Amino acid sequence: MKNLTIIIFSLSLINVIAQPILKEDSLNIKELETVSIISCNSKSISGSCAEIDALTLSKLNQLDINKVLRNIPGVNVRDEEGFGLRPNIGLRGTPVNRSAKINLMEDGILIAPAPYADPSAYYFPTFARMSGIEVLKGSSQIKYGPNTIGGAINLISTAIPSSFKGLAQVSYGSFATNQQRLWIGNSHTNIDYVFEVNRIASNGFKQMDGGGNTGFDRRDIMGKVRWHTAAEAKIQQALTFKFVRTEEEANETYLGLTYTDFQSNPLRRYAGTQKDLLDMNHSHFTISHVINPTKRLTINTRAYYSETFRDWARANSFGGQNITAILSDPGTNQTGYDIMTGQADGSIDYRSAARTYYSRGVQTSADQSFNTGQIVHKLQIGARYHEDQADRYGTKSTYTMTNGIMGMTTAGIQGNLENQVRNALSAAGYFNYELAYKGFKFNPGIRYEYIEFEFLNFGTTDFTRLGTNLLSANNFLSVFLPGVSASYDINAKMNTFIGVYKGFSPPGMPSVTSTTGQAREEIAINYELGYRYSNKGFNIQTVGFLSDYSNLLGSDNLSGGGAGTGDMFNAGNATIQGIEFSADYIYKPAKTKFPDLKIPIRVAYTLTDARFNETFVNGGGDWGTGTINANDLIPFITPHQAMVSLGVESKKFSALFSGRYVGLTRTKPGQDDVTTPLSNDNFAAVNAIPSFMIIDFSANYHFNKTWTTFTTINNLTNNKNIVSNLPQGYRPAMPFAINLGIKVNL
Repeated sequence: MKNLTIIIFSLSLINVIAQPILKEDSLNIKELETVSIISCNSKSISGSCAEIDALTLSKLNQLDINKVLRNIPGVNVRDEEGFGLRPNIGLRGTPVNRSAKINLMEDGILIAPAPYADPSAYYFPTFARMSGIEVLKGSSQIKYGPNTIGGAINLISTAIPSSFKGLAQVSYGSFATNQQRLWIGNSHTNIDYVFEVNRIASNGFKQMDGGGNTGFDRRDIMGKVRWHTAAEAKIQQALTFKFVRTEEEANETYLGLTYTDFQSNPLRRYAGTQKDLLDMNHSHFTISHVINPTKRLTINTRAYYSETFRDWARANSFGGQNITAILSDPGTNQTGYDIMTGQADGSIDYRSAARTYYSRGVQTSADQSFNTGQIVHKLQIGARYHEDQADRYGTKSTYTMTNGIMGMTTAGIQGNLENQVRNALSAAGYFNYELAYKGFKFNPGIRYEYIEFEFLNFGTTDFTRLGTNLLSANNFLSVFLPGVSASYDINAKMNTFIGVYKGFSPPGMPSVTSTTGQAREEIAINYELGYRYSNKGFNIQTVGFLSDYSNLLGSDNLSGGGAGTGDMFNAGNATIQGIEFSADYIYKPAKTKFPDLKIPIRVAYTLTDARFNETFVNGGGDWGTGTINANDLIPFITPHQAMVSLGVESKKFSALFSGRYVGLTRTKPGQDDVTTPLSNDNFAAVNAIPSFMIIDFSANYHFNKTWTTFTTINNLTNNKNIVSNLPQGYRPAMPFAINLGIKVNL
């Protein structure tokens, strides 16, 4: 996989797809170390973007990133296990399954376990330790890859403070859900640091047949140590080492419920899932160097390495009948259903899906600005060299259900179900230029990506990987991705922007078994037109977007309802278009006993229309098999989503109600009438999930600068609607749950 030409190309560029865009005109080393990739306001970026800062997160007190992201229009989220530990996120109509079609970053570094070779994000950073979120969509995509159609999400971890500071936080609530968090940090003349520990655990809100824990236990450690030059040094620079270690054990399952059982008790879990277990650990290391050789030149270089192990072991069939068949028609598959629910004795095929992921690379960027008269020029150049790997060892064992209790009868040999290695190598670079004159900005750029894929399938009998039955395939591709955007400040309050760019997503591993042809890269020409207004606490942003796909890709993942081969499928021309709208207003009553009283109001709405543009026979996977017709709606993309929040704030107290609406969502391609579980309990016949709305509440009371007490209430009205039918069967939202906690600022 080593390619000398690519390595030379990568290292010869001065920088990498460098996620951080650092503030010019600053010689403060602490600002040089910022991990923000965008500065999202009408004066700085020619595209749509959104930020959620540390103050907002502290008011929400949410451990679930899904609930926070719904504040941002254009973000599609599918709930799964109720706690947001493995969110399914899409942007502007990209598939949500395991967040595989967006760029997930932490502090500007790609964070999916193997973002090229196997991009499904089974690991997701512990959201409790984040101090901010940045969401970038639209015209400024060329700097962030590999997925440049939908957008990028950057999670900002706890920053090193400028002086001694810390936080201790504990909470406890429904289902024995508890959190303990502690971080401390300080800055000195040349050495700064921050260290943080988190633990989040719960007994789970699902009710196992026969009893049992359905929760999880996640532990997380993060540290940063930074050396930097003294404040009076002529050339400012810093070297930072960061590490993250996460361990999780979750009694989590892929299996949901039949609709009949969901009606009886939406929180039920079948006896056949009592041994389902996710074992996961993740280690990440980053070394960053940042230097400001001149007042307007910043060079940022980072080397990173991560290793992730994930084994999601779970029941795969009951009595020889697969789960999809049982869910679709329990009556016909009564034997399997009775074993699954523990009402009958019988054999269970049990799958252990052990996977080890490796990811490493180096990225560098240089940002230079200069003036010619009244014109401000900004040049950004970047490069990244990246390698990742997914090592899959799936094992099939046999259990027996006896009187409602599962016991192992045959232990499988590791690799007897899946035995393969997926390798990927990428060299990417970009050049971006911005010209600013008074209120006008013009921003052309181009991105280049070269990718090598190598797929090694050793088969299910070559356990030691001697290569006797090896099937292999390679794929090489390169793509140039140009883009251009412009913005104009109409006046001090109003700004408009427009952009067009060529978007791309990798085609995944080449198949050694496909009968429908190899998947090609996903390509779309993307357009957006936006307007912003900001005046005295009142902010509006509205954006129209259109993605014109020349080749849309489907996927076959078990988590998305497929067979689990991981293959990608060409779907040809498609169009995804829509409107994003958000408005914020802070009302300050003129006369009140509380002079610092504020009433924040926020509204966000997304309209999305996603359709196939040609007729084809689908090869399987998330969209099923058979003919898909031109003008059919693309499934799992919700047409209407909305969020409304209303709060009350003072110096001592804050409270916020937040309601999120998710409209009817198709689960199968089509343009005919919808069939929901309300009218047909046959899982295979249902093609849509009904709409639902969930209301959450959070409140904080500050006794003083040191002590704060807080509470959150999730699902205030105890909504019992279906929120998802994936991976296998119907799933509920977390029911009414209250959480109480204390924060101590050190």
